[in-house]
Order: sequence, then C-alpha cells, then structure tokens
Amino acid sequence: MSNALAAFVAKANVPTLSDAELADAIEAGQEEHNSHGNTGDGVQYLSFSGKLGRYALGKDKQDMDPEDPFLVEPMTLLAGWVCWKGGKPVGRHEWSFFGGKKVEEHELEDHGPYNTKAGDGWADLLGFGCLSLDGKEMNVKFSSNTVSAKNAISDLIEEIKTRSRLGEPALPVIRFDKEQFEAQGQTNYKPKFVVETWVTRDQASLFFAGTFSQEDLLSAKEPTKAQLKKLAA
Repeated sequence: MSNALAAFVAKANVPTLSDAELADAIEAGQEEHNSHGNTGDGVQYLSFSGKLGRYALGKDKQDMDPEDPFLVEPMTLLAGWVCWKGGKPVGRHEWSFFGGKKVEEHELEDHGPYNTKAGDGWADLLGFGCLSLDGKEMNVKFSSNTVSAKNAISDLIEEIKTRSRLGEPALPVIRFDKEQFEAQGQTNYKPKFVVETWVTRDQASLFFAGTFSQEDLLSAKEPTKAQLKKLAA
C-alpha cells in the first residue's frame, strides 16, 4: 500500500499542487461548474438512493458499513452532467476540477424525447474519489445530481478549500452516513458525510506506506522528522 495515495492521484490524471494552489483550483472549479473526471481503473462506484436511504457499492450493489472510514482525495473533485431516461442514466460527461475539459450545456447530445415529470433529461452533478482505510485497498467514487447530495458535497468542498487556503490539514477522513427529511409529505433521505478528522498529505502518505496505523491517522498524529525525511526520500 506504499504508493496507494500517489497512484490514486495519478489515475485521476491531475497535477500535484501546493495547499494554496489547491484552494485556488477548487475555487476556480466552483465558479466554472457552479457547484466528475474518471478516477481510473479499479474504482468501485458508489450510489445513494434517497427513497431507500441506502448506499449501493459496485456492480453487486453492496451495502456500505457506516462505520468504515474513507480518505477523500481533494485532487479527485469532479463535476459534470448525467442524462436520465426511464430511471436509467443514458449519457454522462465528467471532468476534473483540475484542468478537465468542461462540456457546456449546449453541447450535450439529445437523448429525447424526455418525460420531464419523471425526471428525464440532463442534470449537473458533483463527485469525489476516496480511499478505504480498513485495509481493503478499495478506491471509491461517489457522484450525484440530486440537490441534497450536491449540497453535502459542496459543503465538503468548501471546507477543503478554506482549510487549504489557511494551510490547515485539508484531507478529510469521512464516514458515509445518511439523514432523514420530509419533502412533499414523503420521507426521504440524503447522504451525510461525517468528518472524523482532517489530516495532511504527509500523514495520509505515512498511513498508506504502513508507517502510521489507522489509529495514528484518525488521531492526526504528528509525524517525526525522521518519518518525514524517509517519506521525502
């Protein structure tokens, strides 16, 4: 697992940025996209059903353990479009916040006719990639076009940007939770990303190198000079 973090970023095909540059790029992405890029092979896609309040992971639609921690990699922040028809996605365009080619609304192909009452048509989306911290070496990509999910993702993005701007630890360790709410007399659910802690890239790299334990990472243990020197070698 020593190169897991670097490999994850490399698969996203994005540059390595300083904290300040990361904040600037996030802000530019927020402004341009108002709110996805392919994170590469080996990624399991995670979806969330607002009606059922259930996450579904991968092709087998496995449940997510709400206690499993995941490290969000800010370099995988994504935006894009998804086209729904008959309850299924029939088109998708995604790009990275960090230099990906944006597709404008007028460039979207027509998959009509659409039943707009059923939610058919193109909708903008947000997403991010993250890595499991439970030893499974699992890369996960979560994206959504629902308002509640995009709001939750936007809040996380905003905090990442703010912390990066201030030079504070800006990589969140989250759990995938949910929150119940009422809408038009119906009970619905929205995703909730519970932040366990914020860590630096050095701390995350030490964890994936096997130097830090999960407990060390979750407690945001300060690396020693020797550990940082070895990491930089």
